[in-house]
Amino acid sequence: MSESVDPLQEAEKLAASGNAKAALDRFKAAIDGAPITARARAADMALELGDADQAFVLAEEAWRIAPSAPEALLLMGRIAWRVGAIDDSLACLDRIRRGDPLWSQAQAERAEALMAGNKPVEAYNDLRFALRSDPREPSLWLALGHVLMSLDRLDEAEDAYRNTTDLDPASVRALAGVADVCLKLGRPSEAVEAGEKAVAISNNDPVARTILALAMLAIGRDGEGWAGYEARFDANNVDRRIGAKGRDFDMPLWDGGSLKDKSLLVWGEGSPADEIRYAAMLPEMIRRDPSPLILECDPRMQTLFARSFDSVTVVPRASPPDQAITEGLLHYQSAIGSLALHTKIHKDDYQSLARAYLEADQAKVSSWRDRWSQDGGRIIGLAWRHPDPEAARRSIPLEAVLDAVAIPGRMVVSLQRGMTSEERDMAADKLLLEADPDPTDLDAMAARVAACDVVVTIDSLVAHLAAALGIDTRILLDNGADARWGLGKARTSWYPTAKLYWQDHEGSWQRAVTQMRRALDGS
Repeated sequence: MSESVDPLQEAEKLAASGNAKAALDRFKAAIDGAPITARARAADMALELGDADQAFVLAEEAWRIAPSAPEALLLMGRIAWRVGAIDDSLACLDRIRRGDPLWSQAQAERAEALMAGNKPVEAYNDLRFALRSDPREPSLWLALGHVLMSLDRLDEAEDAYRNTTDLDPASVRALAGVADVCLKLGRPSEAVEAGEKAVAISNNDPVARTILALAMLAIGRDGEGWAGYEARFDANNVDRRIGAKGRDFDMPLWDGGSLKDKSLLVWGEGSPADEIRYAAMLPEMIRRDPSPLILECDPRMQTLFARSFDSVTVVPRASPPDQAITEGLLHYQSAIGSLALHTKIHKDDYQSLARAYLEADQAKVSSWRDRWSQDGGRIIGLAWRHPDPEAARRSIPLEAVLDAVAIPGRMVVSLQRGMTSEERDMAADKLLLEADPDPTDLDAMAARVAACDVVVTIDSLVAHLAAALGIDTRILLDNGADARWGLGKARTSWYPTAKLYWQDHEGSWQRAVTQMRRALDGS
């Protein structure tokens, strides 16, 4: 007689193997025997599969069975913040009292909920209090690592992640955190080592795979990097800070095969800067002659992309999708970032990428040049601060770069959005200040950028716009490794007209600014 198989154990084995779909089914089959535990794990699998609605339903069912049970409150709190219900999450987690065996885990989830609600400082303070009570709880150290990353306190974040792995050597999220922080600290080889370990012990956890892929791209292992980067959508389902949000279309994924007599939908992903970078591959896709080739993009990019790729049908991203997508016969689809893998464009070191592929509105460009030009002198555009507070490490203080760029005889114009009053006072006699560009009109922003002869900028949307337009672009980069720029390189194959200048490992911008100034003066 064969022994009966515990459905929970079977489901856990499937989950450990990376088969989230089968695990979800088995966890559901185990609900009668373990109504809260099985629902909790089924909710985890549903999240991993991108089905937040089903995850929330499962969590709510468990909570209704035992609304005061700490296990159910923890589950409901954990799922709620992941689907954006921050207040509901905190209300559940706060009902788990200090002294309960699950209190420490509840505090870790509470910190994650506060971060999802853009309150990282409150999350940090609460975690420090919780750690005084339970310094050996790995979930608290893991959450602290995430919080410190969001606060750009990278050295402390690394310590928190390593404390987690000391307490729980098999913590995949902590190993992925080590990989992520090492990448940002400019140690990509260590990032690869930690990422490979996380992937190995987790059977291809998507968060670990995505972070490992970024580290591989940073050190030039592009074939492996682009293959691993396909996990980014599954990673985003698990942790919205990682990867990219996917789109759900019915047609098959394009695998790089012939597009003769076939149609293709390419859909944008990530930020506008990501879409601009990946758009460098669209000329290659046009050469492959799909009929039609439809590009769904961020609505802010539609006008610029439509002008730049006149043989492509460009539609804005919307829900429900544009009629060009829903009413036409489309054979294949591809995320725009997946084109790198399927075209194998890295095989020739990206030499087939276009030198300049965006085209600004020439009437607007001429208008800005007429407004700014002085006796035919060069016009230099300047941007120094990233608009996202969580990307503050990419920014450079205005005073560190202003005198290197704004010297007599040059027309230097600000391309910076959201200048502070202090920055305006500092720049008043050295920069030409204009009204802030409309953040929803990137075509108008592109015209301002294209009116410049040279653009000096940090790693921001301005850098990608300028380089994709073919402008002489000087990019000041922080000292971390990056999948887009590599580490310490002077050039990038993605943008042939860009030159890269790197902050030193002590955090000083002086050397980078000096190198940039010498090149600017001599060119």
